[in-house]
Order: sequence, then structure tokens, then C-alpha cells
Amino acid sequence: MPDGQVTRAGSRSDQRIPKLRTRGRANRKKLLAKAQQLIAEQGSQPIRFSDVFEAAGVSRGSAYRIYNSVEDLMQDLSSTWISDFVVYVKQGEPITQPDSWVQLSDYLVARAAAYWVETADILRVLPRVRTNAPESYRAAINELTEAVADRFDRYFRMPDIPDWQSTLAMYTSLGDTIFADAIRREGHISGQRLAEAQKICNTYLSFYLPPSLQARAGYK
Repeated sequence: MPDGQVTRAGSRSDQRIPKLRTRGRANRKKLLAKAQQLIAEQGSQPIRFSDVFEAAGVSRGSAYRIYNSVEDLMQDLSSTWISDFVVYVKQGEPITQPDSWVQLSDYLVARAAAYWVETADILRVLPRVRTNAPESYRAAINELTEAVADRFDRYFRMPDIPDWQSTLAMYTSLGDTIFADAIRREGHISGQRLAEAQKICNTYLSFYLPPSLQARAGYK
């Protein structure tokens, strides 16, 4: 996933959502859920903010207290998608302990592919956010790379690699690019596409990691 860019003037304040009260948090959840449903139903057709808050049963005033526009909502939906991705990565464990970093990488890429398949409709949102990402989106990207870094450190004694976080950001971006292309072109992620992503991601990491890494105590 790409690094976020500077937020344009007038977009949603990143301080607004954390300060929402109980009713505001419930309305935000309704708006996000309904937006995702409308995206799935309308395909490539753009959706209006009024379509979302009316379908969600949220008043215009309440909706605009949370978001300035449908673009703000989309940015938040994209950030939420990535945050959920972090949870998905953290919750997963290989069935058997990886013998090498390549095996661990293959597992992580396969898990990423599974998440893309489960949430393919959000693919229509992500391109709208990447060129104009808010702070919350950049924070979510950082959290994702930290989660991936933690997985490597969990199983292996990692060498000191300059800009390791940036390296992993590119690593996740390579997989995402392949998965996004597969879903756009073919509507799914085939075994061939998964193998392609694993090979490319592993080749990229091989420029930074030695052929083998020492396993952590307790892991083979």
C-alpha cells in the first residue's frame, strides 16, 4: 500500500471522529456500512452523500457533523479497511511454524489475498483516497507495516535493516497491486495470481534479507 499524501484543505478533520459521542459513533457505523452496500450495488456509478445518509436513516445534520462530504466518508472507509486488515494480519497464525522467511512471506501474502477476496468491493474506494489521504489513512498504513514487521520479528531474529518499515510498505504494495489488478480484470484471485504475488514479493525481500534467518527461541 502506498504512503499517504498531504490532506487537501476542507477534508474531514482527523480529530473529529475520535471525539464522537455514543450516538455519533453509531451513526458513523451506519454510514460506513451503508456506503459499502451502495458501492457493491451500484458498481462503478458514483454515489452521493445524500444517498448514503438517507439509506442509513441518519439525518442530514447528523451526517454532516461526522463528514464534510462523501469523499470524507470514502477516506474514512478506506482507513477503516486498512485498520481491519491489520486486525486480520494479527489474528492469523501459520498452521505450522515457518522454517524460513520465504515460508512466512508466502503465508502473509496468501492471507492478504484472502482479505482482498473477502472485501473486494472496497477496491472501488481505495483509488479515490490514495492521491489525497488524510492523517488517519497514513497512520493506518504505518500500523499495517508495523503488524507485518512484528510477524517477521515474532519468528526470526531480524538483522538491522535500514528503512525496514519503508521496505515492508513497498512489499505490501506489490501484493496489493497484483491483487487489485486480478480483481479488476478477472473478478477473483486465482492460484496463479497468488503464486505470482508470492514470487514477486519474495524476490523483492531477497534484496534485503539473507537467504536464511535464525529462528526465535521456541520456534524451529
